[in-house]
Amino acid sequence: MKIILNDHTGSPGFTDALKELAIGAHTLSVAVSYMQVSGWQLFEKHTRGLNRAAMRIVCTDQLAVTQPAAVQRALKSGVQIRNFAGRTVYHPKLFLAHDREMRPTRFLLGSANLSVTAFTTSAEAGVMSSDSIGLGILSSWFDELFSRRTEEFTPARLSEMEIRWRRAAAQRAKNRLEARRRIATPRGAPPLPIGPEDVDALEDIFATIQLPIGLLNMDYAGNNVRNIAKLREVLTNPLRASDKQRSELKLLGFMQLGSLTSLGRAAAAASTEFAVAELWCRWLQSTPDNELVDINPKLLVAKRVFPQFWMLEPEVRKYFLANAQNPSDRRTLQTIELLCNARAVVQDLSLLDMKSLSVLLSQPSKLPLSVRNEIAEYFDNKGTRSWSAADRRTVPEAWKAAATA
Repeated sequence: MKIILNDHTGSPGFTDALKELAIGAHTLSVAVSYMQVSGWQLFEKHTRGLNRAAMRIVCTDQLAVTQPAAVQRALKSGVQIRNFAGRTVYHPKLFLAHDREMRPTRFLLGSANLSVTAFTTSAEAGVMSSDSIGLGILSSWFDELFSRRTEEFTPARLSEMEIRWRRAAAQRAKNRLEARRRIATPRGAPPLPIGPEDVDALEDIFATIQLPIGLLNMDYAGNNVRNIAKLREVLTNPLRASDKQRSELKLLGFMQLGSLTSLGRAAAAASTEFAVAELWCRWLQSTPDNELVDINPKLLVAKRVFPQFWMLEPEVRKYFLANAQNPSDRRTLQTIELLCNARAVVQDLSLLDMKSLSVLLSQPSKLPLSVRNEIAEYFDNKGTRSWSAADRRTVPEAWKAAATA
């Protein structure tokens, strides 16, 4: 028997235990209370090479902690994942290794759910063993659990689960952010370190971000026509446009086969930046998705981001529009823009919540693995540029005007 403890000298942590459990195994059976996207990614990484079709997982949506996106990823991978259907509280944390004949060979039993914090930084304890009596009991228990006390994750159940999870996740995040704000720190002191509870709050919010990350302006083509002012300049004399500028006009819908489209001609005749933006937004809203994909798949990202902005809390929208060109609180503005790429879980967050999240974003290594690189790229590239222009105020307002016209 081996004792498993996170961050304890002399004892392996749960990540090392999972790696060891997978060595020589054909597949695994897993019973956990909840599963998050980052936990599934960690699990998938360290069980790569095991038989997915034979792998069985049982989790629950009882407490609205299991992320529907994590279940969907597991289903897509080919794993047999089912929902606990009993009326009692479901709270096990068991990982069973099997050989090719599905005989149990080792088990990991402890306190860790399938979350990245449980397998890395939170205080967790468990045991790993190949004890034959224990294996027999745990294997029999899991077989009975899987076959008799579970139900399928149907599309309908996942939809219901998504609604309940969003509501609960938003409240958990708000509670945690409020708790951080209550902790007084001396003026000039560094931000509070991010703890496991903060990581879980970040997980609930940022794991829902859809990729690629979109912006609240017209920067969906390249570096040569990235704002409305430059677009209008090029449209005044398209024949003199460079090849790169022509390419980007095409990607934005203003040019086709070397000539201006009807949108391009109307935009060239428009007298204000807002009028240009409204024409573009109306065109995006009225053009079928399959046609937009043929022009530029990123246009579908724009079509997803702008409506989400108008679903945020009114105080958040008002603050963003009033301060879009204000460099003094750029991190909060970037946080709001980023979260326009997330799902409905962010729609109940207050302005104070957004400001608290902007502080947490200063430690990107704590972000969910699924979006960590993309968020880092946002802060290194497009998320840093064109804030001096009014586009991040003009285009969202134009979107609303076009939608209500």
